[in-house]
Amino acid sequence: QLHLGPSGPRASWASMLEIAFQVPWLYGTIGLFVLVAGLLFVSMKFIGRWISDQQLARVHPPNARKLSNEDFEALCCRTGLSRAEISRLYMSFMKITDGESHEEAEKIIQEVPYFQGPLQDRMLSALKLPEQIDFVILASALSVFSERAALDDKMRFLFRLYSSDVTGTVSKQDLTNLMDDVLPEFPDDDERNRLIDRAVQGTFEELCGSSEDQELGMEQFQMAATPLIGERCTIFF
Repeated sequence: QLHLGPSGPRASWASMLEIAFQVPWLYGTIGLFVLVAGLLFVSMKFIGRWISDQQLARVHPPNARKLSNEDFEALCCRTGLSRAEISRLYMSFMKITDGESHEEAEKIIQEVPYFQGPLQDRMLSALKLPEQIDFVILASALSVFSERAALDDKMRFLFRLYSSDVTGTVSKQDLTNLMDDVLPEFPDDDERNRLIDRAVQGTFEELCGSSEDQELGMEQFQMAATPLIGERCTIFF
């Protein structure tokens, strides 16, 4: 009886695939797939690093110091930021400083795009930056916004952002000033002020049990901030 079946290259491939997925060849096939996937992962990692380095090289001012592999490794270890994040931050820093190693912290905060907004003026004290900073100081300060940063560090940063002094508390006036900064203008200023006052009084009543209290400690602040801290205190640089 004549059997008419597949022939030629198609038959050869079908036979090879059938053999490849039979024991003991199956184990070798799985091992080969794992090896190829691993090689692709490593290749993409190095390609991404090379592209990042090329982008960094193009924006470097002539007098700017380039980061070495050792610099990247040390900064990643110190800050918890990825190599790509460090690279993008360094590009921004070099543009702002025109290749200089140090710059006024106030100028950096004003020109780094991540801090544009009504709370920009509070960032300098909340991040505890000195007057003059280099890139290491900047990256270390901004590491609090990393998704890998400890929640306690994020909480302390937010507490400093809300508080106007070093008393270790957030007062009603602090919260009032904060809401005044972030709320848009109203046609009626009196209505806006009443809204802020109701919000502040309600916040203190909920967290302290009474609207008569004038200050929030860290424990009460955590009650309000913990549900929002991951979302509101994370930046993907």
